[in-house]
Amino acid sequence: MTTNIKNIITDTIKEIILNSTSSQNINKLIIKHEKKVHFVPFRYRIINGVLQGLNIKFGNFIESLISKIIELDPNVELLSDSGKKTRLFLTAETDALIDEYITSRQLPNSADDCTQEFNALLKKIIDTENLANGTKRQGITKDIDCLFRANTGKIVYTEIKYNDDHDTGKFADINRKFIKTWAGLAVKLNVKNYQDLMPILYYFNPTKRYGPIHVPSQNIMRGTQLFDEFLNTKYSMLDFHLRSISNDPEILKIFDDFYHEVRNGKIERSS
Repeated sequence: MTTNIKNIITDTIKEIILNSTSSQNINKLIIKHEKKVHFVPFRYRIINGVLQGLNIKFGNFIESLISKIIELDPNVELLSDSGKKTRLFLTAETDALIDEYITSRQLPNSADDCTQEFNALLKKIIDTENLANGTKRQGITKDIDCLFRANTGKIVYTEIKYNDDHDTGKFADINRKFIKTWAGLAVKLNVKNYQDLMPILYYFNPTKRYGPIHVPSQNIMRGTQLFDEFLNTKYSMLDFHLRSISNDPEILKIFDDFYHEVRNGKIERSS
């Protein structure tokens, strides 16, 4: 399993870097930036565009990599909707409940510990949906990052993020999407007790920027915590492979070749 994960990491990262430094991608960046007036030299704006793109793609890669690791891990059973865009159904009442909850957590007088309010929201969602007629539900399509059954039998829904570094508006939207996806899954899985479907917001990097504003600490995991709680795979193994790949000779050569193209003036405006 360790070899499989190492190969997945190496092959995928090489593919991401090659695509980002390809002539096709560079030409897209040239077209984008040559229309802009800026004091930063043109070629360095192109470099910055490549690096920004790599950062975004790496974050997306980490999210899919964690899903792949969970799929391979013998301690858990990956469920069929995991890693897919799935059509889920909610009542308008549940949708409004979640929006109202997210808004209330922004208010200055909201309690620092949201555990009681969060659990009450989940219970009310279940109660509302269990009383609802199916024809009253509206469809929403959501990405389900990871859905698995732990060896204890508990079903766990996990929203995976690379880093806890989103701006305030984006952070609220992530939590809103997280709770609405949980609610849709609860309907699809016919959950009768909110404790039977555990929602986890997971950050791969352990660095903490925001406190438990919308989701209580018991439903947030960072770094090693998801691995320690549910998986046989060790976070330290994954961390080691990701850190060491930057010294891979093939990776270094791709970046060195790209740097030399810039230094030799091969990246210029098209007109």
